[in-house]
Amino acid sequence: MDSFPKTSEFKHPLKETQYHLILRQMETLGKLGHWSFDFVNQTLHWSEGVFVILEMDPYSTPVSLELGYEFVHPEDKNRLIQHVEEVLKTGIPYNLECRLVTTKGQVKSIHSQAEVIRNSSGEPLQIIGILQDITERTESYNKLKQQELRLNSILQSEPECVKVVSRDGILIEMNPAGLSMIEADSPEDAIGQRLEPLIEPADLKYYHTLHENALNGIKSSARFRIIGMKGTERWMESTAVPLTNQKGEITSVLSLTRDISEKVINEEKLIRIKRNQEALINGTSDMIWSIDTNFCLIAANQSFLNLLSFLQQVPAKEGDSVLVKTYGEEFYYEWKGYFERGLNGESFIVYANVINPITHEEEHREVSFNPIRNVDGKITGLACFSRDITSLTRKSKELLLNEKRFRALVENGTDVIMILNPRGQAKYVSPSIAKVMGYTEKEALSLSLFDVVHPDDSPKLKKRLFDVLALPMGGSLTSETFRAKHKDGSWRYLESTLTNLLADESIRGIVDNFHDVTERETQIEAIQTQNQKLKNIAWTQSHVVRSPLARILGIVELIQTGTLSKDEEDKSLRYLFDSANELDKVIGEIVRKSQEVIPSEFNSKIE
Repeated sequence: MDSFPKTSEFKHPLKETQYHLILRQMETLGKLGHWSFDFVNQTLHWSEGVFVILEMDPYSTPVSLELGYEFVHPEDKNRLIQHVEEVLKTGIPYNLECRLVTTKGQVKSIHSQAEVIRNSSGEPLQIIGILQDITERTESYNKLKQQELRLNSILQSEPECVKVVSRDGILIEMNPAGLSMIEADSPEDAIGQRLEPLIEPADLKYYHTLHENALNGIKSSARFRIIGMKGTERWMESTAVPLTNQKGEITSVLSLTRDISEKVINEEKLIRIKRNQEALINGTSDMIWSIDTNFCLIAANQSFLNLLSFLQQVPAKEGDSVLVKTYGEEFYYEWKGYFERGLNGESFIVYANVINPITHEEEHREVSFNPIRNVDGKITGLACFSRDITSLTRKSKELLLNEKRFRALVENGTDVIMILNPRGQAKYVSPSIAKVMGYTEKEALSLSLFDVVHPDDSPKLKKRLFDVLALPMGGSLTSETFRAKHKDGSWRYLESTLTNLLADESIRGIVDNFHDVTERETQIEAIQTQNQKLKNIAWTQSHVVRSPLARILGIVELIQTGTLSKDEEDKSLRYLFDSANELDKVIGEIVRKSQEVIPSEFNSKIE
């Protein structure tokens, strides 16, 4: 077929040349078609690729300009006509994206480019162009755009700080939670500024390391203190990852940061207690030693001497070689390599996972090596320090597992994120619903909140759904506790926070953040029930105690008058003894009933 065949040529096709076959294949693979319009003869020509895009039989009807316009989407037709007029009038390039409606009713997005051929007077003779079906690309772009808007809206309601920082440390973006943490009254107070002035000077090295790791493509976490714009000091824990452009180049750093001030205070207390106990009971597990250039021991503390004695199977002493093969050749050459690096002038730290040959337990150790030099700067030995960081490493791993929050925040956290319509029906639910309530995402989306909430709490839930609708965009209700049915049939207490994001185009719903507080509520109810039982016991038994006590007091007063005869006095003493026994029994009964209420472990402490 010719490059721009006439309509009649589709009815009587000529033998295609190799060039035409290649052109057809290119149009098929690229979803392309070419077209031309002759202004002199007023004829329009389409290639086979155009007919394919329009889902039209090329032999069905002759093509014409009017027919071509009929395929243009009604909402885009005026824009196309205006663009063609401007191309012909002003000479601007023909370059347009619009929608076509095929013969089968399918809406397709196309991109068309064309060149106008003019005569010497500048009058248009012919316009030749191509068009490409970009429907899939357009739909993919729109879908990604919607996902981006939805994700951004969720992050705006996220209670942790999410921020983006440029390579040179300038704040590019920060969500409302982050602005609150740094005590910024508005985004303008922080965006475009460096974050270093807000960080405690002693902790700047941790922040810089975190930032540099991300710029080198390494995901890492760090703790540091910040001092807010209004002077409040907080402990923060931040995880940073690199952000790349389409070329894969790292352009900025994305960080998720949470306030761990209270957690750090508690951890520091525990660490101090643990360190004191270890120092008093077990002594230090750190090892300090130094060697000469021949790998012979110069000095060491007891912990290292104990290890070396075990390895060489004889008591260790100064002058012994620290290189022994009893623990295997791999271990021997690994440590020989470390010592040689240090004796060659390198100061460095290694982290090793080893099995302690004495205890046979796995240990994580931080070992530092520093050359020893004489007054002339010559290396005469090596100072080594091995620190047991097993507990710290385990805690770091636990923290990293607990801090994975973008899938951590939305998918694997203890909090569940739901997007609801005003009637309480879920439009979206995070996968953590399975962990908290036992339902799959599909099951949760098929349920209304009123299907699982306790009947006694339904009125309260209805009121909250009504109240959140009255809030402005992004407004949240204070947290409140509800009872909801777990998939296993048990009732769970859930603490819920509602945020109005109905006006947000990418959310169009109410965001519900909730988590399970059953254990806390159960403990509170148990304490209240116990207190009420104790009050009931005290109220019931008080008048029983008063009766024998009143008799005892009356008899004592009567005896004290000294007016009684010997027989009356003996009789009064018998009454006194009987009343005392009665009082003792009453007190015993009160103690017995109290023990039935107070937990057994508390009774054992009393005994």
